Amino acid sequence: MRKWISITEKRNFLKWFLDNHRLKSTDARKILEFIIHRPHLLENLSFVDKIKPREKTIVVSSMQSDESGFAFYDRYRKTEDVSQALHDLTLNPSEKVNLILNFYGKLLNHRYLQMLDSPEADSIHLYEQSERHARAAEALIEKISHEQEIERVKRQIDEALDKNDRLLFEQLVSRLQELDKKRTG
Repeated sequence: MRKWISITEKRNFLKWFLDNHRLKSTDARKILEFIIHRPHLLENLSFVDKIKPREKTIVVSSMQSDESGFAFYDRYRKTEDVSQALHDLTLNPSEKVNLILNFYGKLLNHRYLQMLDSPEADSIHLYEQSERHARAAEALIEKISHEQEIERVKRQIDEALDKNDRLLFEQLVSRLQELDKKRTG
């Protein structure tokens, strides 16, 4: 599943990444800047978290990462030479390219997760969404249950009045006041 991310979003994210992270390979900065200034490359760029066999993949790492500073995978060939990667991007500007960014805290970074094209990221978003829905549903059930309890106590108060049962009436009024405090508190 490929999700569509605009060129502007990709460009802004890459600029943010370069502004906020020091790269292990200074030449890796050149390739990211090269991509940033070429809309046709941004259009074919996907952010991924794993190297995909038979697909071009660029790997760039910040200083805080344990991964190598730069790598370019073209099908089954790997190089750490940025100039070869730039040459390939120049010769094949319309080919799809994957980009892996390694930096500290990337799995907690909402900007990165929004860019990421992976089932895992989609699963995280779906899980978070379902959790929000579950909390909202629980709150709604709690509210409805509370309102039903208030209605039940009001009916019992009416029955106590009909029977002239003063003691039960006072107990139920006290219970109703407690329920009202919970609703407003």
